[in-house]
Amino acid sequence: MGCKKKLNKQKTGEKIYRAIDKSGLSYEKVAEELGLLSPRVIYEWTSGNKLPSLVRLVNLAALLNVQIEALLEIE
Repeated sequence: MGCKKKLNKQKTGEKIYRAIDKSGLSYEKVAEELGLLSPRVIYEWTSGNKLPSLVRLVNLAALLNVQIEALLEIE
């Protein structure tokens, strides 16, 4: 019984990008609200180069008023 799921970083980044865009918040404001020193890491997330930590993902979803699942692309 296999249960091997994988996160698609590229598509997850696209979902994060769309959610931030829809919120109307700037990357700078998102970074500030999440306690990040700069918005650079958000660019890393939206480009699919990195994924947010679980804690950051929970806080990002809360900030954007979306379910965590709406930000993830699971294959």
